[in-house]
Amino acid sequence: MGRTFKVFAVLLGLFSLAFSGELKACYRAYLLFMPVAETCITYKREGQHLRTDSFVRTINVGKIVKRVYNKGGATVELPELKPKHFVYYQEEGEFKRYQEYKFLNSRIKVLEINYVKLSDEVERREEKEYEYRGFVDPYTASLILYRDSAKSEQGTIRMFYDDKEYWLPYSVKGREKVETPSGSYYARKVEVQPNIETKGLLKPKGVWYLWIDEETNLPVRMELKFVIGSASAKLERLEGDKNLLNTFFAFRK
Repeated sequence: MGRTFKVFAVLLGLFSLAFSGELKACYRAYLLFMPVAETCITYKREGQHLRTDSFVRTINVGKIVKRVYNKGGATVELPELKPKHFVYYQEEGEFKRYQEYKFLNSRIKVLEINYVKLSDEVERREEKEYEYRGFVDPYTASLILYRDSAKSEQGTIRMFYDDKEYWLPYSVKGREKVETPSGSYYARKVEVQPNIETKGLLKPKGVWYLWIDEETNLPVRMELKFVIGSASAKLERLEGDKNLLNTFFAFRK
């Protein structure tokens, strides 16, 4: 009996250790109280790197109006949050595309594949190269926003996407209690201006607002605008190590 208990305790300890290096946040977007899209974002530590993976897809009436299924991931180097690798796959309406960025010491190597509508037939394949000047991929830009908005009331995020460099200003507008299906949070309200010219249906428009939880440094509510319409998203569930991002962000203090 004692030996069995010891084995169980060791296995439980190993499971807890493995799970503590991962955090998953899932959201639902609503239009007039009706869920139209869902997304999940997973953060996982892999040695001296942080891996981010996500998907977003339309559901219910949202799927009928505009079908969207996007997925991607990025790897950053710790503790600097320096981008290393980024991939993104898009299916938006009849638009289908795959992108891959490799961030080297002084260069960014980009592979872009466009398809004929939603088929597997390749319409165009391009390999391009750009100078790396400190501009990061969209996933890394989000992490930097979460980190920097906790320290500074305003700033600018430098992001590289779709062959262009963008300066994305943000400012903290205040702090308030936010109610979500996953619970109550005390969050800072951050205004972001995503002046990005990109391809596909999910082109940002106007001003975005994110409510970022002061404890986990994750967004728990979002008010987003796109050329095809607006959406309000809230955190549905949170799984794993809630202190995961704070562990990395603390390296910069």
